[in-house]
Amino acid sequence: MENEKYKIILKIIGVFTALYLFLVGIKGLSIGIKLLGGDFARTVISTTSNSFVALFIGIISTAIFQSSSTTTSLIVGMVSGGALTLSGAIPMIMGANIGTTITNMLVSMGHINRGNEF
Repeated sequence: MENEKYKIILKIIGVFTALYLFLVGIKGLSIGIKLLGGDFARTVISTTSNSFVALFIGIISTAIFQSSSTTTSLIVGMVSGGALTLSGAIPMIMGANIGTTITNMLVSMGHINRGNEF
């Protein structure tokens, strides 16, 4: 009985540790983007001023990283670092979510000739 309590406590500590490390990573990302300087910020803001382009940036970056969570975390770090405006980030996050579905479609199309798996 006590062994199960310790396992539960360790799981809770593990969850909070993972959450803490995630938040520290986001903070480090925003600090790194601030250190890149104003030229980088101006380039990103001018690129994402067109919502259509920002949407495709989100789609392509998710296809490259294979994770919309990674793309979204990078975008949140850029917004908190001041390198990206909120209005430019929204289409990028939408593109990240669309990119996730494209990744799934590519995987399923790779199995299209294997009828016994469906």
